[in-house]
Amino acid sequence: MQVNNAGREFGGGLGLTVTEEARRAQIIDATIDTMAELGYRKTSFARIVERAGLSSTRMISYHFGTKDELIMATIGAIVDLQDRFLQQRLGEETDRAAMLGAYIRSEVAFLGSHPRHARALLEIATGTAAGDEAPLVPLVLKGVATGRLERQLQQGQNEGVFGEFDVEVMAMAIRQAIDGVTAKLAREPDLDIDAYGRELAELFTRAARP
Repeated sequence: MQVNNAGREFGGGLGLTVTEEARRAQIIDATIDTMAELGYRKTSFARIVERAGLSSTRMISYHFGTKDELIMATIGAIVDLQDRFLQQRLGEETDRAAMLGAYIRSEVAFLGSHPRHARALLEIATGTAAGDEAPLVPLVLKGVATGRLERQLQQGQNEGVFGEFDVEVMAMAIRQAIDGVTAKLAREPDLDIDAYGRELAELFTRAARP
């Protein structure tokens, strides 16, 4: 998936010097902060430069060329961080229903532990949904958001663990419920994120059963 290439670019693999990698990381981090605070539409090179303490917007153009390239690299960095977080929490569970529950709880836990990353990713998703700007981003984000869930649900149906339902609809319902936690956290910073994750996991594992 293209987003994985963006993630590799963020961490290296392009023959960059240590200084260049550090500068790219600094710019992506400032992009995440800017989007989390101001939203997608108000995020500009000028705003990012101000947040990062850089001397000129040309420094962003040098490393990423266009806003679309910067957005793809930012998505890759966030998704790579999220994947590492999930891998540490999911363990070696093999029961399909338990795997689904663990996945939902871990996704919600990521939102609680990395709120600015979650907010930035949601801003990118909503800001590019029309497809007229950064047209590839909605396609990439759909794969990131629901692709893994759809595969889990389909495999569960194939094994007879889950009942009959539209896999795409169920995956989207789970995704939207998880994404809703980001807005809820903004309103309720003291939200018990672990309890909320458990409730969502139980709700959807019950819904998926035959």
